[in-house]
Amino acid sequence: MNKNKIKFLAGAGMLSTAAIWGIAFVVVKNSLDTVPPTYMLAFRFTIAAVLLAAICHKKLRGLTKDTIRAGAVLGFWLFFSYLVQTIGCQYTTAGKNAFLTSAYVVIVPFLCWLLDKKKPDGFCAAAAVLALTGIGLLSLQGDLSVNRGDVLTLICAIGFALHMFYIDRYTEKWDPVTLTVLQLSFAALFSWLLSPILDGGFPEGAFRPDIVGSMLYLGIFSTMIGFLLQNVCQKYTAPSTASLLLSTESVFGVLSSVLLLGERMTPRMLAGCGLLFIAVLLSETKLSFLSKLFTAFYPDLYLDSAYDIDYEGFYREGYRGLLFDIDNTLVRHGEPADARAIQLFERLHGIGFESCLLSNNKLERVAAFHKPVGGYFIENAHKPSTANYIKAMERMGTDAGTTLFIGDQLFTDICGAKRAGIRSILVRPIHPKEEIQIVLKRYLEKIVLHFYKEQEGET
Repeated sequence: MNKNKIKFLAGAGMLSTAAIWGIAFVVVKNSLDTVPPTYMLAFRFTIAAVLLAAICHKKLRGLTKDTIRAGAVLGFWLFFSYLVQTIGCQYTTAGKNAFLTSAYVVIVPFLCWLLDKKKPDGFCAAAAVLALTGIGLLSLQGDLSVNRGDVLTLICAIGFALHMFYIDRYTEKWDPVTLTVLQLSFAALFSWLLSPILDGGFPEGAFRPDIVGSMLYLGIFSTMIGFLLQNVCQKYTAPSTASLLLSTESVFGVLSSVLLLGERMTPRMLAGCGLLFIAVLLSETKLSFLSKLFTAFYPDLYLDSAYDIDYEGFYREGYRGLLFDIDNTLVRHGEPADARAIQLFERLHGIGFESCLLSNNKLERVAAFHKPVGGYFIENAHKPSTANYIKAMERMGTDAGTTLFIGDQLFTDICGAKRAGIRSILVRPIHPKEEIQIVLKRYLEKIVLHFYKEQEGET
């Protein structure tokens, strides 16, 4: 199976887990009146561990101390996170509980950076912020006060982030199914040990038919299937992406409340779902689909300076005409031709090149720069319009196949050259001081250059 298909299936598995967990918020909230938090965890983890061990017992042969230790670490963070989350759910609303729990989507990338030196990229950070905003729109209502339930839930989010971090680390070494059985078993053990201490005697209503049904759902679907999918799929998914996909449980939680409890989907909730969708798209694709849209602005070459180009080499290749932008390509914006620029054009004309300055600036500025360097010039060129690129080639006696364009701006210089069929060279601006309209365009250029560099294999 190819990598893209594996990645797709892993993502689908993560979304399935999120759907199962989203429904579980309703089940947990409705069951807490009868089954105390720690006993609820004991039931769900025990059901899941026993069933999964029975199904996958062959994978448990030949366990090593290291594997058991890894399962114990995962089991501890799983138990700890669910314990503080479930206790916190008693003191806060289900919506705030879901929102604050999902804060792990922001914590995970930076935790990996801190502990594993895996620095998150800008797309990952932006996706995390978008996801948290979307979750807030979905979950938070009028009451934005902070109580002890909220604090406990934030602690839970840190625990879940650590749980995901260790899943990523351990599934690289050991079988994810084996780790799932071990983590559920240890989580069940911790729950039973602490249940009498934290919650007192065994709950009297634990065997009511409706409670049994709820515990079976939590044990089989939300715990056994959910964590099995998470451990297997995260083996093929980066932790930051996994946390983002799992955070969509808020969307599924809202949908389940609409379908099962008859709640109304508000415009605010729809906006939250939309932001989460955009966040997942941003994280999964890095907006790579935009790369095709930006190709109209990609230069043929991207170099540091117009003064570092191998002009002799291009002449040997058959190029005979050179089109130049002026400001921030050859000199600082608004400055006259300096000694370096004059020497460059003397060299180019000595090689045998024809040259033409092609600038959007006014006649006075372009003519003053042209006087000491020679060649041709066209002012008010209206780049990226192709008319004056063609006019410049006519003056030099060249065509698109024998002409090079050198400039520092993507949306005027390079775009116009590409539209005219001329090979283009983008150079870095000589100085950061520019007119305000150009400064604003530079920010957009950075986005295009990101995809260009990615395509060229640059970092």
